Amino acid sequence: MTREELQTIIAFVEKGRGFSTQHLGITEPLWDIVLFVMRRHLENKLVTMTSLAQSSNFPYTTAVRKIDHMIEEGLIIKRARTVTGKSFSLHPSEELIARFHQYAFDMKELVAMTFGFPVDDEGRSNYYFGASYLAASIIPAPTVLRQGIGIDNTLRVLVNDDQTFLVWQRVIGDLEQWLGGHVDITMVNLDQLRERTLENANEELSNYDIVDFDLPWLGEYHQRNVLRPIDDLVARGDFNVSDFQPTGWEASSYEDVQYGVPIEPTPELLFYRRDILEGADIELPETTDDLLRALSELNKKCPDIRGISFCAAPGAPIAHMFMQIMGDFGRPPINLPLVNGDFDLSQIQGEQLRPCIDTPEGLAAADYLLRLKAFAPDDILEMDWDKTVRRFSDGDVAFAYAWSGRASRFDLNPGSPAYRNTGYMAHPNGANGPNISPMGGYALGIPANIAPDRVDLAWRVIKYLTSPAVTKFYMQKGCLVSPRFSVNADPEVRNMSRIIETVDNLAQQGRLKFWQRPPVPEFSDIVRVLGGEIHDMMRGNTSPANALSRAQSHIDQLMRAHNHY
Repeated sequence: MTREELQTIIAFVEKGRGFSTQHLGITEPLWDIVLFVMRRHLENKLVTMTSLAQSSNFPYTTAVRKIDHMIEEGLIIKRARTVTGKSFSLHPSEELIARFHQYAFDMKELVAMTFGFPVDDEGRSNYYFGASYLAASIIPAPTVLRQGIGIDNTLRVLVNDDQTFLVWQRVIGDLEQWLGGHVDITMVNLDQLRERTLENANEELSNYDIVDFDLPWLGEYHQRNVLRPIDDLVARGDFNVSDFQPTGWEASSYEDVQYGVPIEPTPELLFYRRDILEGADIELPETTDDLLRALSELNKKCPDIRGISFCAAPGAPIAHMFMQIMGDFGRPPINLPLVNGDFDLSQIQGEQLRPCIDTPEGLAAADYLLRLKAFAPDDILEMDWDKTVRRFSDGDVAFAYAWSGRASRFDLNPGSPAYRNTGYMAHPNGANGPNISPMGGYALGIPANIAPDRVDLAWRVIKYLTSPAVTKFYMQKGCLVSPRFSVNADPEVRNMSRIIETVDNLAQQGRLKFWQRPPVPEFSDIVRVLGGEIHDMMRGNTSPANALSRAQSHIDQLMRAHNHY
């Protein structure tokens, strides 16, 4: 059972217990302690005595006494955080984790049997708890929004020129008919989107009802009060959060505050030409060393085909690529704490903002990119996201590191050599690194300075535009990205491309992460620094050691200037 399933079961149990408290007046505070410590364990977030006591709804001294008793029973572990031992964290013990897993399995099978999902002879059911796609049904076409915009009203949205929003622009007539009013779409490139959104945040009243945002910008937007929290809107109860891929939903929040609804979550994957590899008898790579060996072998057997394309253009393309490859070697670009085997993004402050660019993992990532360059097209240092996929679509390369949303360029194009000949996999892992892929993409949010009387309208439209029926419509129009399990399980959708099943499986396995590009307020500054230094290194103007040292120094000065440590 995956971490995400366990989190969904916890939410399910909490909601059920909430009903018992609300309707029957039944309270069981010890359950609150267990659920809180297990949820924080699964989310890789710190638990202190104070936070755990507050979760119990007991008086503080009573809660501490009960927690101490659980520590004595071996259900909770107390771990020192400092040399003096005065500061400590709390964690579920192996016994408590094992007991909770058994509880979760039993709860899952009870739900399966109750709703008639297939079970084996031992009463076990092989389905993913928490997604509404369990019956794998075909999702119907969109219907009109019941309470629409209004014939005399105009909905104003600010978006970037990516796949989903290009679909909006192409079908604006249908969109306005479904929403029941006029829709004014302002579409700009990614850099302009951030600038326009920040400028809009300084206005007394927002010029837009809805804005889309790149997930790593959320720390800056949180700091500058750019977006309205939507937790109260989600809590109304008519919105199925469990149908969203967990990483995309989590990446749309910051410090436990939800700011957006994912509309185009897109992991970066390794694309590969199945026909070329099979023809050359080359095995799929599992590690970065495997990929380098495969590229070397391919170069000998198929000299007319370049090995790989990836983003290496100056600025954001190479900066993002470097951070994502660093993640393959097991380190984020800043000093995030490692909690229960994963990096904790719940409270990014102080020493956690110290850069980790000039590290063994940074050097390994830099060396790897330079070695990949030897098997790339001659214009690799000019390749951005579009050019990277274009070369793969044209059949010029056998591999590509690319965002999943761009696969439609060839997977829906019978004229491409890569059409129906492409396989997809998570990033190969570097030495001691995880076998995961970085999650990126976009979410829809509501400006913090929106007129109060337009909040409900904006929320209704966001729910509609991210609904299963409308999401499926986007995919049928050429956007091979969905944030929802139900849409990805639709038989008509699954037949569009292998990439849909690949991404869905990675999401269910918990192998999509966003700590490679952490949403710190200075994220855009980090990109600017790395975009220059790493590109200079790729051009041969400086050594990897010098490039990393300079980048480390610049980012460190920036963090110190902002008084982070």
